[in-house]
Amino acid sequence: MFTIKSFFTYILLAFVATKKVFFKSLGQKLCLQDPWGSSWQPPKNNQQPTQNNQSTNNNQNNQQKPPKNPKDPFFFNNLDDILQQIIKKFYHNNQPNYRNIAIAVFAIWLSLGVYKVNPSENGVVLYFGKFSQVASPGLNYYLPYPVGQLIKKNVTSVNIEEFGFSSLENKYLNRNLNAESLMLTGDENIVDVEFQIQWQISDIKDFVFNIADPYQSIRQSAESSMREIIARNPIANALSDGKLQIEDDAKNLLQEVLNSYASGIRIVKVQLRRVDPPSQVRDSFLDVQTAKADKEKEINQAQAYANDIIPRAKGLASQMKEEAEAYAKQVVANSEGEASRFLAVYNQYAKSKQVTKKRIYLETMEKIYSQNEKIYVDKNISKNMVMPYFFDNQNLKK
Repeated sequence: MFTIKSFFTYILLAFVATKKVFFKSLGQKLCLQDPWGSSWQPPKNNQQPTQNNQSTNNNQNNQQKPPKNPKDPFFFNNLDDILQQIIKKFYHNNQPNYRNIAIAVFAIWLSLGVYKVNPSENGVVLYFGKFSQVASPGLNYYLPYPVGQLIKKNVTSVNIEEFGFSSLENKYLNRNLNAESLMLTGDENIVDVEFQIQWQISDIKDFVFNIADPYQSIRQSAESSMREIIARNPIANALSDGKLQIEDDAKNLLQEVLNSYASGIRIVKVQLRRVDPPSQVRDSFLDVQTAKADKEKEINQAQAYANDIIPRAKGLASQMKEEAEAYAKQVVANSEGEASRFLAVYNQYAKSKQVTKKRIYLETMEKIYSQNEKIYVDKNISKNMVMPYFFDNQNLKK
């Protein structure tokens, strides 16, 4: 595992081999610059100093200084000189110095391994295609390509996948929106469902290694989960107050599916944007729903009437039954009393028949005459004489 400290150690070792020429040449050229900006003309390239005027040229060069302005051609000439000195370090007597070249190339290759991970990102470092470590936010280092490979992903932003509609331009241009949105409910009705999935990366290692195409996997799993949940519910739930339950069930089912893949994805939210009947039959469907509502209304009214009349009928029936039972008991009791009295009379009659007959006769005649007019005739009076009679209406008044 390489760290920042080891990286700078390699860089320092690479530059030690070339520091003599590089820093010496650079220091000489920088010292020639005049901080006051005095003018100076460099000698022409085709002029060669002679032995006579060599000392004179040296004195003039000591007095004259190059311009400070980097736009001046002399400035670029000095850069060329620096580059020439560096190139000479890698070519000695017109022969390449393979050792210095290899060190420089190796140093440049090592410098390519420095990378930065933003606070919203995580990185995965691979060496020869095999997982090595997860890079946290900050400045990091790895052995660059072809030894190592770095994959960075944003793990804090919320990604959105849409189904049945498209608000994101140029995303999945070949989508069939009708095929995505038309679903079959539990009572064999067709609904047009528009929904969206919000998700985040929860484990970048699983996200990179366990699924080949994360975005298509999420889309296919989300569509399958939503179809399954819609198929469990009747159309009335999908169109009314059952939407929240459908969203929760779809989210839980989708998360279970993605967890079974070890995808490293967390579902943040499942939101139903619109649930309607298909546009081709929407008017007819509304008519059917209105008829069903009227049907339910009539059923409710009939049920209310039944709830009112049936208890009263049951109460009346119970009352009549109780009255009948009471009458039956009364009749039975009277019959039993009459029978008992008859048996008592019969027992007395059996003991004394003549006396009982006369008593019964007198009692019977008393009941009969007590309710009628009575005429008393004296049988001793002659037939030709006026027959007096006596009218007794006392009992009638009573």
